[in-house]
Amino acid sequence: MSRRHPLDVINRFSDQPVLISRLLSLALLGTVVLISPGMAQQPADIRHVVAAIEKDRFHGWPANNGAWQWGDELLVGFTQGDYDSVDGHNIKGIEESKFARSRDGGESWEMFDPDNFLDDENVKWLPQGKKKLTSPIDFTHGGFAMRVFGTGYHGNDDPAGGFYYSYDRGATWNGPYYLGDINSHEALRDKALTPRTDYLVLGKRECIVFITARDNGNNDANNRGSQRIACIRTVDGGVSFELLSWITPASDEYRTIMPCTIQLSANEFVTAFRKINVDKSQLESTIDTYHSADQGRSWSFLSTIKEIKFNSNPPALLKLADGRLCCVYGDRDVGKIAGKMSNDSGKSWGQEFTIRADYVDSDDWADMGYPRLAQRSDGKLVAMYYWASPEHPQHYIAASIWQP
Repeated sequence: MSRRHPLDVINRFSDQPVLISRLLSLALLGTVVLISPGMAQQPADIRHVVAAIEKDRFHGWPANNGAWQWGDELLVGFTQGDYDSVDGHNIKGIEESKFARSRDGGESWEMFDPDNFLDDENVKWLPQGKKKLTSPIDFTHGGFAMRVFGTGYHGNDDPAGGFYYSYDRGATWNGPYYLGDINSHEALRDKALTPRTDYLVLGKRECIVFITARDNGNNDANNRGSQRIACIRTVDGGVSFELLSWITPASDEYRTIMPCTIQLSANEFVTAFRKINVDKSQLESTIDTYHSADQGRSWSFLSTIKEIKFNSNPPALLKLADGRLCCVYGDRDVGKIAGKMSNDSGKSWGQEFTIRADYVDSDDWADMGYPRLAQRSDGKLVAMYYWASPEHPQHYIAASIWQP
């Protein structure tokens, strides 16, 4: 990924665990806070902690790897490689996919690398032994987590895409598996899949996975067009998938990537994503939202959350226990982690608030962000992202905790 172009939680409506870009509905002290969409909501008493760090190693891109939540137990994925101060991302050598876990709502963390998970001795992981799933997954299992992979980003190189799943909260993983035979679908047959991890569990055997796809003839990870978002659905526990809908239109003017999706109600979904313009004389990027009122079968534009002039960043979208929506993102133009709140299900967004702005590294651009977001049982929010600070100038995984 070039220097200029560089969770997840599932809202279950049940007592099941969640993928961190949507939060399961927790009863939060019973009071709904009414806030005007235009009112500033600058958090107070924000605390920053280190989630994963290792000397002379680069840690990055939680949004690429996913994050999950079981009550106050949090799991975040990230990419790790050797640290090297170079033009662009300060990473070299083998790019490994690892995890950090917190069992106390983000206060303390431990880093680990499970067996049989995106393992390879190459700079980029290539699919080895990928197979077809034959026994259906129970998506409502208490320890369930799924990691979706594709091509065109750090530590992943598989244009057909696929997934792993876990029943023990990410300690061990089963896979890799094909996404059914979705690549043979007429609309995807000539596409390379570039998904990150974004999905909604709707039942024991039913799950919607949000993917991105680009023209197979354009295998440049930083291509500036012909990339769009779709959702695919399984109703048989992951044995097969169908193309449910395209979310964003095909366009030569911009590419849409890296969705983060929440469930508002039984039928309503909202997804936030990066939209990057091809024409650099125009505004380069926005974070936009689309809405579905029919469980993902059709979509329409809802709102623009953020305009970013140069270096874009993916959003982390979350439905809070009081009904508000929160979107957090990295702003590489100014080197900060920031966010906005919505009091009307994403139709409009309040003033931007700053979560962190002490970014420091050896380069001349802000290589940071890619957040995931969770809400603890006490109502506090936990943002997980990659960062470089005066105390730790080599990039690491950080977590910020505050009361919204």
